[in-house]
Amino acid sequence: ERQRDHITAFIRERVDAAGADGYVPRDQGVDTLVMRLEAVLDDRSSGTRSTTDAVDIHTPEPAEDPSSRLELLVEQSPLAIIEWNLAFEVRNWNPAATELFGYTADEARGESAMDLLVRDDERRDVLEYWDALTSGDTDGLPSRRVNRNVDRDGTPITCEWVNTPLVEDGEIVGVLSFGQDVTAERKRANALEALQETTHELLRAESTDEIADIVMTATEDVIDRSLAAIRFYDEETETLELAGITAALDESTDDISTIGPEYTTLWDAYTDGEPALVDTVSTGRIPYDIEASVGNAVIQPLGEHGLLTVASSGDDELDDAERHLIRVLATTAEATLDRAARERELERTKTVVETVGDCVYQLDSEGYLVTANETMMGATGYDRDELIGEHVSTVLTDASIERGRRHARALLSDDSRRVATYEVTLTGPDDERIPSEVNMALLRSDGAIEGTVGIARDISDRKRMERKLVDRKSKIEGLHDVASRLEGCESHAEIYDLTVEAAEDVLDFDACCVALAREESLVPEAVSSTLEIDLDARIPLDDDLGGRCYRTQQPVRVDRIDADHDSIRNGDDCQSALSVPIGDRGVFLAGSTEPDAFTPADEELAELLLSHVTDALDRIAFEGRLRTERDRFAALFENVPDAVVSVTQLEDGPVVEETNPAFERTFGYDEDDLVGNPLDQYVVPADRIADAETLNRRGRRGEIGDAEVKRRTANGLRDFRLRVVPMEMDGSSDRAFGLYTDITAQKQRQKRLEILNRVLRHDLRNGMNIINGCAEMLTDSSDGANHEYVETIRNRASELTGLAEKTRAVERVLDREEAPAGPIDLSAAVERAADRLERAHEADIDCSLPDRTFARADEYLQTAVFQILENAVEHSDRARLTIDVTLQDRPDDEIVTVSIADDGPGMPDEERELLEGNREITQLRHGSGLGLWLVNWIVRQAGGRLSFADNDPRGTVVTLEVPRADTETVRAAVDETATGD
Repeated sequence: ERQRDHITAFIRERVDAAGADGYVPRDQGVDTLVMRLEAVLDDRSSGTRSTTDAVDIHTPEPAEDPSSRLELLVEQSPLAIIEWNLAFEVRNWNPAATELFGYTADEARGESAMDLLVRDDERRDVLEYWDALTSGDTDGLPSRRVNRNVDRDGTPITCEWVNTPLVEDGEIVGVLSFGQDVTAERKRANALEALQETTHELLRAESTDEIADIVMTATEDVIDRSLAAIRFYDEETETLELAGITAALDESTDDISTIGPEYTTLWDAYTDGEPALVDTVSTGRIPYDIEASVGNAVIQPLGEHGLLTVASSGDDELDDAERHLIRVLATTAEATLDRAARERELERTKTVVETVGDCVYQLDSEGYLVTANETMMGATGYDRDELIGEHVSTVLTDASIERGRRHARALLSDDSRRVATYEVTLTGPDDERIPSEVNMALLRSDGAIEGTVGIARDISDRKRMERKLVDRKSKIEGLHDVASRLEGCESHAEIYDLTVEAAEDVLDFDACCVALAREESLVPEAVSSTLEIDLDARIPLDDDLGGRCYRTQQPVRVDRIDADHDSIRNGDDCQSALSVPIGDRGVFLAGSTEPDAFTPADEELAELLLSHVTDALDRIAFEGRLRTERDRFAALFENVPDAVVSVTQLEDGPVVEETNPAFERTFGYDEDDLVGNPLDQYVVPADRIADAETLNRRGRRGEIGDAEVKRRTANGLRDFRLRVVPMEMDGSSDRAFGLYTDITAQKQRQKRLEILNRVLRHDLRNGMNIINGCAEMLTDSSDGANHEYVETIRNRASELTGLAEKTRAVERVLDREEAPAGPIDLSAAVERAADRLERAHEADIDCSLPDRTFARADEYLQTAVFQILENAVEHSDRARLTIDVTLQDRPDDEIVTVSIADDGPGMPDEERELLEGNREITQLRHGSGLGLWLVNWIVRQAGGRLSFADNDPRGTVVTLEVPRADTETVRAAVDETATGD
């Protein structure tokens, strides 16, 4: 009964706090209180909150013994209910206390609170509180307290306690305590306090690095062991770069990578600007490996600035409250970043305004100065205190102010214009005037005009430059007129006089002179009338003004000239001078009575004048050369023995412009009849029109055409060698020369020779065959006395037959139009020639040949080798001749040599002279001489050389040197052969 009274007295407050609303009259006692508490327990178990409507407070239902119901209430209470004795030992312990701290009632009963629930560092404070509670300091009223307790496993728990002394007969006999776990609530409260402090710190932050550090610290305060990082967007790399990281994440990973578009989860959250909740964090969704286990994660964009990512560690999950705190933190960080960006921009703007080289100012709507930068102060000469608050008329002329008002009205009436540019004049305290250019804009606020802002730039230098440019433009235009006048000059003297005149009138030079190089000095050619110069005087080339200018071919300016200069002598009046070269012809000299009179601009204008002068001099020289060349060409054109015609309009068919006398004589047409008429209509036969058009097309393309043609003359058809030479070789030409060489007689002689040669060879060969046959018949029928004559007949017939064959070989060699290019394997060619000789004659041939050696020649080189071998055999005085053939490849000399050495009697002098070109073919006395002549032609056509020497002890060594074929030529020839096969 005593315990029941105590419980009734002390749980009322906790019951009301738990949801039992309404006042309980004392006379309704324990029954009503118990009924209210039961309703609270029922509501908590069913998920609904009880109301006073659910219980009739005036008519409580009769029930079983209230004491039993109270005991049941204590057993089922969600609050830990503990009764302590005065020794602070457990007397009663309900199931909720067991669930909270882990001790059963039997284990806890009789144990001290110090051993069960109190942390070591809290014991002293708890004992002091206990003594105060049990000593009656609370007047027997309930006392609230929050303690950091521990459970059976030593896990810290923050608990809220309501402790009420139990009083019996006026004395405290114990304490009844109601407790509940408020760890989460307290944590949230601490987080909110930390977040509030973070907000204050962020408001004081100035840099992004400082903001990142504060956000990471706040994240650690809000969420224990949080795996968090903050990244800011880098405009240069277009990626999210790491700016901050929590200690837990730093311990769990080695490398935090940059975030790019490839990490879609994080990147999309940033670009979309929408927060994301990731329930399952995998390595595929984050750009680095984490050693610790991860719960869920929140991805929170920070506007355009970056991204905040927070993940829980271990088995914990971020609940709604924590995610809300993260959002609040991110929103605060974003606002701070916005503010920092604005402040940085304002600071930059302020720095620019203060350091810019132009005047910056602001006026209110009445025209009074609101602010001005340091440049404005320096330009006007006023201090800031003297300007701010003063009317703009202090620093601007009235005309400038009126001009500004007019432009302001124009800006007001035209919304498309934002800035007006116009010129003003700034004034200072000493009335100094500075021409300036203003860029002015209107300042608006909520649609109303608050004033104007302007940037004024000093344009004094520009104004001076404009004046100089106007003066320079006038002088350049004057020089262009001079250039036109120079084009009309026909002599050097006219040009030099005009040069001096232009320098005085256009360039405003005081005195001028043109001096030409003659031998080792400069001689005046044209001078100003103001100069007292002896035209026979000479200026030495070692002079420091004109001489140095001529030697270096560079302009020379002398700002202060002394009397020792030989270039200009005018007493003491000449104080400065300028000299400009006229190429290798001489120099131009100018003098002034003022020191430092000539500027770089004067030097440039003088160079421009002299460039026109040089062009005019070059023109006259070119015209002279052109006249000379034209005279030479005219003489050549008139006197050349070949027929020449000048034509135009090759596109539509050549039209005659001019013909030479030889053309008139050759073709029989008068020039007057041909000029202006199509040439082909007169000279091209009907069946040769297509060939003529081909030559015309080549001429139009700027190509030289060369062909044998048949053309019609006044006396009939004749053969010509025609060369079409275009006047322009740059890819197209509309004019050309046609050169006709009459080869009619030559072709007729050639034809006759061919016929005679062919008949002679045919008849000679047939005749020699008949003679050979008859000689053989005589051999069979004659006696021994006539045998010698028969052999003579046979040998001579064989020699004449061989001579005919050699003559044919010579003809084939001479008829080739191009030099042989090869390549040919000379080793194989020499070997074949040696084999042929051994089959035809009695001779021992020893060949020393490389495997393969290539030369720039053709198959006729084999014929040349055979002819030399055969010549050695035919002149041998031995029964069996010995011949050594050696082939050497000499790549360093780019040649290949074939040496043929015999042990015969040696080469006759007349045949050596033949090889050296000192004996004519008409002096040949036998067929072997023609063979050596053929050898010489073959070797020379191949670009080689033939030489001979005496062999030791007897005989002759003949050496052929021919160009060596390089590797690329051989490979190309092999490839072509393979392709042809």
